Amino acid sequence: MRVPTLKAEEKQGKCDYCRRESQSLNSCSDCRKAWYCSNQCLESHWKTHRLYCLDPIELTTADRLALAAFTGSPPRDPDVLKDFGFLRAHVPSSRAYLFDIFRYIFNQGGIDPRVVHQFRLDGTLVHCIQTFYEAIPEASRGECYSWFLRNQHLLMPPPFNDISHEVLDDDALQHTWWFIGGSASDTPTEIKLRMQAWPEEKHRCFKFIQLLLRAGFRLSPDRPEWLQFGFCGCKSNAEETKLWAAYLKLVRTVTFDQFYHAYTKSSLPALFSAHGLPVTNNFVLDILGDTPRRTKSVWNLKQFTLGYYQQLTTPVLVDYGFGNCKDEETIYSLQQVYRKIFIEANGNPLKLHEACLRGKLFDHIRQLIRIEPKFAPLMSNIHPTE
Repeated sequence: MRVPTLKAEEKQGKCDYCRRESQSLNSCSDCRKAWYCSNQCLESHWKTHRLYCLDPIELTTADRLALAAFTGSPPRDPDVLKDFGFLRAHVPSSRAYLFDIFRYIFNQGGIDPRVVHQFRLDGTLVHCIQTFYEAIPEASRGECYSWFLRNQHLLMPPPFNDISHEVLDDDALQHTWWFIGGSASDTPTEIKLRMQAWPEEKHRCFKFIQLLLRAGFRLSPDRPEWLQFGFCGCKSNAEETKLWAAYLKLVRTVTFDQFYHAYTKSSLPALFSAHGLPVTNNFVLDILGDTPRRTKSVWNLKQFTLGYYQQLTTPVLVDYGFGNCKDEETIYSLQQVYRKIFIEANGNPLKLHEACLRGKLFDHIRQLIRIEPKFAPLMSNIHPTE
């Protein structure tokens, strides 16, 4: 990236990098807000100054995290929260520790945000942080590093590359609008205006069709449509692919209004069957028979367990023991128990749901996998039916 030059407009004062007094300071040629005594000082300061000099649109999430670290204000930018583990932290103290980790790296360590950005892209951010802290005397590492060693999972790269943001663009909007019978001459602005009065469920169906029409696209468990349209009930990627193909055939056969009304009436299974595309997976049928108004909490649990950026919802907190967890490590350990049930033990979610309702979660789970007794107190339902 190009480093600005100095603009000749001499003034007296202190250089913004070396802090020496000078009679002939010159300003940064781009922003004209920073003053330096030499090009060397400008180039040396560029690592930090670029964060204030560049157009904000040019800054990476690592740059914006560094700015937050310099000001001492925890980041609020959604992309920063997503890229650097804050979104995956479920306990407020965890977010504070995580911020302290990065504050020390940027403020005391002087690490270039561009380096941090590249480590994140390479999937080696955890190793980068460990290398940095291990080079510091143990007495100076602080409590946040010992916390980090127990919670490295927050910064592990996601297992699924969600490209939905690339799919849901204006081109896809126009194509989908035309696909459902809208005018091909309508602009994205006109389409959005026409859709403003639509109810939430209609928007949901439209967005799902947008995703369907993208060749080669596959839903991430973090996408709301993964649960809303039954993919959460599939037992494998192959089953998800089969369901995806069935949906694609269906939306090419029926009108958008037929699809939308079937969804709102929880009658998508009947619509599939009416067009020779019967859904036989009982778990998918269970979800589609409940949506869009309600869903059994076990499906929210499965999405939380298999997703990467999922937040804990009240049903999952209350029904499956996460509300009894006191720290991030316990939440993660309990999450891994359920993950093992869904993936390795191929557990029946509906039986898990029944066990939850009866207050017999721990007894049910220990029949499926080996589980430590410490989880028994966590897996309590405050309103069991038995």
